[in-house]
Amino acid sequence: MEQAIEAVKNMVVQQAKHFLTEAGEFYPFGAVQKADGTLVPVVAGAAEDLPESQPLLELLEQSIRHQLTTGVSNVGAIGLDVRLRFSLDTPATDALQIRLLTAEGYSVDYFMTYRLAEDRLICDPLFEETGTFTLD
Repeated sequence: MEQAIEAVKNMVVQQAKHFLTEAGEFYPFGAVQKADGTLVPVVAGAAEDLPESQPLLELLEQSIRHQLTTGVSNVGAIGLDVRLRFSLDTPATDALQIRLLTAEGYSVDYFMTYRLAEDRLICDPLFEETGTFTLD
């Protein structure tokens, strides 16, 4: 299972890096590892050109939960462009949040702070916290 988690996490990181270098931001997106081991992106669309992130996030959560609970996939994750503040004395910083969930209900949130500098992306190592994505 650890290899599947790493594969999905790495896919989300690489896709986020692509979005950030191309557009400087991104809407919520996801990825799953199917039961056969295939990695597949998961996207949610909206009719508007500039959709709200929350409805997209909810659609992604529903889709990934369904795939996990029906056995279609064994690991899923959602990538979110977020702002983190580490203390009251420091400004907020841009970060990628990866909300990962397995079919067994294991959940973890990974974070990677980043900054864009002269057309290149500088990323810090991932760190993790208790998961917020559940099968419920």
